[in-house]
Amino acid sequence: MAGVEAYSKYVAEFLGTFLLVFTVGCNVSKGDPTWGVTSIACILMVSIYALGGVSGANFNPAVSLALACSNQLPWVTAGIYMIVQLVGGVVAGLSYLALYGDSFNLAPPGNYGAMQAGMAEFLYTFMLCFVVLNVACSTKSGNCPTSFTALQSGL
Repeated sequence: MAGVEAYSKYVAEFLGTFLLVFTVGCNVSKGDPTWGVTSIACILMVSIYALGGVSGANFNPAVSLALACSNQLPWVTAGIYMIVQLVGGVVAGLSYLALYGDSFNLAPPGNYGAMQAGMAEFLYTFMLCFVVLNVACSTKSGNCPTSFTALQSGL
């Protein structure tokens, strides 16, 4: 029975990551800049509500790594999650490519370079991991997982 439980966790991580990356790709390819961000936040929130009880709803290798570093997730599980998340992201990218027949190069707009993009990515990833660790995992401050955890992560 333990194998089925582990398999369910991996499927949940794949599905959540797939939905998130697919939504981002569809919004970048054809989305409305006003509602695109809202749809991404909503799919993240709904996915956390739906799959959080199964796998913890990491959906991002950086989150899995942060949870492993803080002893909230076993290292072996974190490693498998990271692989499954990467596969889910690649499959999502191929899916929106098949749907729209359009792909895009992810690059900084305008005159911004790799340094500025890297700094922005670092800060946003840090904030995501910070929120997950302090909202979903912290017991010292009384922030045990609540019905608002998904809403806070989606925002």
